Formats: sequence, structure tokens, C-alpha cells
Amino acid sequence: MNRIESIGKIVKYSSIFVNEVEGFNALNQYHINIHAENFLVPVLNEVFGLSLENLNATQKKNFPAIDLADFANRVAFQITATSTSDKITESLKTFFKFELHKLFDVIYFYIITHKKPRYSESKLKEIVPSGFHFSPSDHIIDKDDILKLINQLSSTPKIQSIAKLYELEFSDVQLENRKKLFTSGYLSNEPEKIIPNLLKITFPATFYKAELNINEEDLSSELNESLVANGRKPKKKFWKEKLVKHQLKKLGAKCEDWLLFENCLYTFKDISNIGEPLNKVIDNGTVIEIRCEDFYGRNDDNMKVFKHLLRKTFGEYCKIKGIEWYGRKKIFRFANNQNNPSTKKIKWRGKKEATKTVIAEIRSKKDNHLICYRSLAFHCSFISIDDDWFMIINPTWSFTNADGYRQSRYESSYMSGIKKLENNNSVYNCFRIIVFYLADTELFHEKYPYINLVQTATLNMSPQLDEKKWKQVKSVVSTGDIVEMDLLKDNELFDNSYFE
Repeated sequence: MNRIESIGKIVKYSSIFVNEVEGFNALNQYHINIHAENFLVPVLNEVFGLSLENLNATQKKNFPAIDLADFANRVAFQITATSTSDKITESLKTFFKFELHKLFDVIYFYIITHKKPRYSESKLKEIVPSGFHFSPSDHIIDKDDILKLINQLSSTPKIQSIAKLYELEFSDVQLENRKKLFTSGYLSNEPEKIIPNLLKITFPATFYKAELNINEEDLSSELNESLVANGRKPKKKFWKEKLVKHQLKKLGAKCEDWLLFENCLYTFKDISNIGEPLNKVIDNGTVIEIRCEDFYGRNDDNMKVFKHLLRKTFGEYCKIKGIEWYGRKKIFRFANNQNNPSTKKIKWRGKKEATKTVIAEIRSKKDNHLICYRSLAFHCSFISIDDDWFMIINPTWSFTNADGYRQSRYESSYMSGIKKLENNNSVYNCFRIIVFYLADTELFHEKYPYINLVQTATLNMSPQLDEKKWKQVKSVVSTGDIVEMDLLKDNELFDNSYFE
């Protein structure tokens, strides 16, 4: 693209720029003016040889009367669609009232529509203090003045660069996207659908409590015998939870949807039933049935105990779906096969049925050897809102060694890399996959009666938020003594064709 072609494009797109601003302003939609400020920063920097910044985005301090500024070169701009003499007069008064002339030697007014043919220089001189130069003919400018300045530039590459800025911003595709954004987005009163990271849960109205009744001495001896047989030192004392788990294992039960508190066992299971394995570790004469609401509503300590019971119960529910609790990191993650670790995919349904890789192999780019596994995971907590209970889901990742379980020593570095790659859309898609998989019951024949999950309905919020403020980093490569690994983005999460 030569000089003449570049200038021709600038002329074409600068006219489109003005028409777009006038069109939106005619509809009383003025956020396009804010967008214009951001676009003009690089253009004016090229034309005037400045380093302007948008003060609304970069400065906490309020600068009245100006929008863009180069503090080093002491130049300021006000960007406005209003071209009246009164607008210029009032802005200048404000500029000098706040003594901004002590920071800037020049102020320009860029009219993003069309400036007036003439401004009263004598009237404006009455406002301007001695020693500050302001000329309406030089310092009130519009697109025609910019075009003249561009044409005077001797550098063809600089003109080509400006042409690309205009072309990228005012192509047909960008105009159409902006029209959709402004007419149905944050310029209108139309609300935005918000998906809270909440999953509604229901559980039985009552749970059971009973005093613990186990032979701690015998169980401790059996555990120590096992330790010695495996070449490990015996322990003087075991946690009671460990002893209960050992007793249940002897009974052929591996359930963990219970907890111990003050030498009592709490669970949603009916432990008065002699067929229930937990019945074998409690004093049957102490079993009582308690209303959940009466218990957790009594005080904060009871609320903490109840939330812990919910977490333990949810953990048992997750086992059915191949999700494990990893206590070291306090996360739930998709469980790998520790006997034969490998990748894992799940089925889920968004806009259409799809599969998602929830456990992926990470291999060295040098020799293709297996470095670790990356597992989709999530933190969860529980909250009561009015009369309902919800689970808060926060997606994350877990990096394990080649054994598929133990945490990779480099997890923090890998995690930092993948977090930089993620944007709000990919995190949201990740959340949707987790929620669908947890709440869906069609894929599983085995039912769990003590907890039920229901996808939370959408909420409405107005005005809409500009999602483009979330930036995505292209790639991150681990450094230092870490094995080199290119943490490319998870394309399955960025493919919106599978999402509504």
C-alpha cells in the first residue's frame, strides 16, 4: 500500500468515523464519544509525535476539561462532539480555573463531528491568561485539520500505520459489531444475563447424630501392625477419623459422607438402621434425628459443622462421577486412574453435545516424555441464602506427577501460566462444563439420595458490562530449571460453537 492509497483510505474512513459519531449522537447515545477517545490516542500520537494517554483510564486524579494528555510534552486534548463556542468557552474557563495551564502549555479541542467555520478569537482571548497561547484557528481542530497534517507527514510508513488504524477501526465488520454492541449493549437499558457461579443444592430435612463407639486400642494396634509390615514406624496415637475409616474398611465399606465432632458422628444416613455400616461404629442408644434448619441456625459453630457435613456428603456424591477430593489443595478434581494414569474425556451438553478433555497429558516439546497431567478442578464452598442453599463453584486446575495423583512440584509455575492464558469467557465455559456434569443425572445409573444439585437460573443486570476489558495473553513458556513447556490455551474452552 503506497502513500496515495494510504491517504485515500484515511480520507474514506475518517468520514465514516464522523458519520458514525453523528448517527449515534442523534439517537442520544454518547458512549461512542468515549470509544472515540481511545481510538484517537494512537492516531494523534502519530500525527503530533506525542505520547498521549487517556486520563479516564490511566489517572485516578480527576482532570476536568481535558481527556488526553502528554505530561512530558505538556500537551492536552479535549475530545468532544459539541462544536459550539459556548462549549469551547466553558471548557477553557474550567481548564484555567483548575490551573491546568501550569501542567500544560497547549490545549487542543478535537471536534469529532465538524467544527464551526469561525470562532471569536477576541472573545476567547478574554478568558486566556497572559503568557498562555491559544488560537482558535490552530487549536480547535477536526478531521479536515488532521487530514492536512497527515498529508504533510514526510514518512510514508507512518502514514501507512495511521491508515491501518483507521481501516481496522472502521471496516464494515467493526462497524456492524459496534452497532450491535451500542444498540443492544451498554448504551441501552437492555439488561445483561448474568450466570452466578452458584449451584443450588437440596438435601434431606434431617440428619443423624450419635456417640462414637469403637475399640480405639485394637484398631490402633492393627494400623501399627500394617505400618511395621510396610517398613514404617508405628505411631503412638491415630486420629479418630483414621480409626473409623479402618473399621469401615474391615466391614467392606468405604463411605466418607460423615464427620466426627466432639466424639459424635454426624451423617445424613439413617444410622439407627442395623444394615447401615456406620451403625457398627456408633452407640445405638444415642442416635438422635435432628432438623437441619434447627441445627445450623442455632449458632456459627453449628453452621461450620453443618457446612463441613455438606462438603463430606458432596464428596461422596462426586465419587460416583469420578471426581476426587484432594485435601492437600482443598479442591475437587477429576480423578485419574492411579494404576494406569491416562487422559480422560467426559460428555456434556451446551449448545450441542460435545466432549471435554478433563485430564490431559503434558509432554516435553524436546523429547515428548510425559511431564505431568493437567486435571480440571474446582474449589467449592456452601452458602445459605434466605431459605435455600447453594454451592459456590470456582474452576481451577490441578497438575499432578506422572502417577496421576501427587501434586507436581512445578504446579505453581504451570498454574501461573495457564491463568494468564485464560479470559473470562474460557473460565465461564469451564464453569458451565463442571456444573452440567455435576447436575446431570441422565449419564449415571447410580443415584445418590442425600444431595441433589440444580443448575441456578440466570439473573439480569443493567447496564451491560464491556467484556473486551478482559485481555488474553497469547502464550506462556515456563522458565528457569523447569522443563520447558508451552502452555497453550485450551481450545475446547474457547470454542464457542459448543456454547449457547
